[in-house]
Amino acid sequence: MQKKWWHNAIGYQIYPKSFQDTNGDGIGDIPGIIEHLDDLEELGINMIWLCPVNKSPMADHGYDISDYDEIDPMFGTLDDMKRLIKEADKRGIRVLMDLVVNHTSSEHEWFQKALEDPDGRYGKYYIIREGKDGKEPNNWRSIFGGSAWERIGDTDKYYLHLFTKWQPDLNWENKEVREEIYAMINRWLDMGLGGFRIDAISHLKKDFTYENLPADGVDGYVNGFPYFRNVKGIETFLNELKKETFLPHDAFTLAEADDVAPEDLEDFIGEDGYFSSIFDFCHTRYHVNHPKWKDRPVEMINDLRDALFQKQEYVNGRGFLCNFLDNHDTSRSAERFIPREDIGYYSMSALGSVNFFFPGIVFLYQGQAAGMLDYRKKSIDEFRDPTTFNMYRGYLQEGMTEEQALEKLNVESREHARTPMQWNAQENAGFTDGTPWFAVNPNYKEINLEAEKGKEESLYHWYRKMIALRKSDEYSELFIYGSLIPVYEKTDGVIAYEREYQGRCVLVICNLKAAPQELPFGWNVKKILLSNHKDVNIEKEKICLRGYETVIADIEK
Repeated sequence: MQKKWWHNAIGYQIYPKSFQDTNGDGIGDIPGIIEHLDDLEELGINMIWLCPVNKSPMADHGYDISDYDEIDPMFGTLDDMKRLIKEADKRGIRVLMDLVVNHTSSEHEWFQKALEDPDGRYGKYYIIREGKDGKEPNNWRSIFGGSAWERIGDTDKYYLHLFTKWQPDLNWENKEVREEIYAMINRWLDMGLGGFRIDAISHLKKDFTYENLPADGVDGYVNGFPYFRNVKGIETFLNELKKETFLPHDAFTLAEADDVAPEDLEDFIGEDGYFSSIFDFCHTRYHVNHPKWKDRPVEMINDLRDALFQKQEYVNGRGFLCNFLDNHDTSRSAERFIPREDIGYYSMSALGSVNFFFPGIVFLYQGQAAGMLDYRKKSIDEFRDPTTFNMYRGYLQEGMTEEQALEKLNVESREHARTPMQWNAQENAGFTDGTPWFAVNPNYKEINLEAEKGKEESLYHWYRKMIALRKSDEYSELFIYGSLIPVYEKTDGVIAYEREYQGRCVLVICNLKAAPQELPFGWNVKKILLSNHKDVNIEKEKICLRGYETVIADIEK
């Protein structure tokens, strides 16, 4: 495998709107990110990904871009962005931007011209079709709920929007559209950007078979994923995108690509794949797919383990997955995988270790190293996200009471990850001197980064130690290129594995149960590299793990 500059990257995802405000308007900004670059360097981060900062009306938190070449004034200026790239580079940190090219904002100049003349040049930039019998062209459901089609004025024409109606899908079949997108990407890369996280990239290709399908919900619509996700032929677009932009710049690319078939993974992230890495969400939706998940915490950990190992087996050294637990589109991982009464340093440090030393790229999310948790809301009016409101309406349509719908949102809403960063115990957690755009979690006086830094045993110091170990000269190549061998696969509540490379072997054992566990132990320990406790209890042929204990050891087999 050819070595790349990003193979040893430790990534950190920033949700700029909630990271740090410097001008008192209650909204995080690019100067606020610059202000904390030293903190990120101290943690060991060498790559940051910014959620969208391009100009946008913010119908979907910036994932509706109205001008790809401009920074939205709420975040700063283009000069601020250039300064961020320069200052980050001084600290050995590469900057990634969010690339949203499946759709634009409905306020984008292209779409405004398309509305003026749906049959003209810019009408062909989007997917516009005639209705059928006075209704939409078909009964696809938007990913965010409701119809995926919106009528254009009083005409019988509709435009496709897989997300909100303010996010019309681009027509990637149109070469002129693709060339516009490639030119824009190259302008950003020429500024020194390290690469992109690429949003909704698996939806570029659509299967335009417009027959209605049997409705799968009370709304009369149908989940159309087979017709607009990873559709055959998308590889032509993805290869061209890479060839025209990423490859000449040696850019790092991290694609949001759900449900890539195992046989297609090499095409996506192999040596000559479309992207450097992909986000896979197979392990993040347990709390959604199993309504009674809180009643089966051990089974949940076993299923998490199986999902993580299965995906690694699919990749099998052919590429680099992105290893993450927290993300701007999920609730906090501690709330998803740890019983609330057990949440604390030991359980959260053990959880944070489970896939940290997997092959692939590691990404942390803002607040993860500070131990931030979900902020449960008391009313639907406290939310800000259009997806949340669509979910709420859907739950009510299904027959839930308002209380039941709110309880479900307090488990599933992605807004939990978007509360302001908790820097310290000062007013508004040090995020802003003004009124925050979104309420700060009231627990900030106890849970904040400054408090974590001041403790001897803390989540912050644990992540810092893990990062240092993963990047160390002695072990970095083992963690990057070594094989992964699962162990204790039938032991309830344990996620454990060996990493082996060129005769060296490291063992990672995480007990994700509150109860102690005694396990058979057949390795010769050369050195304990890390433990989230002060001592490790290894006796002859057995290891005694405390509840939520993690041990990482250099071993001989």
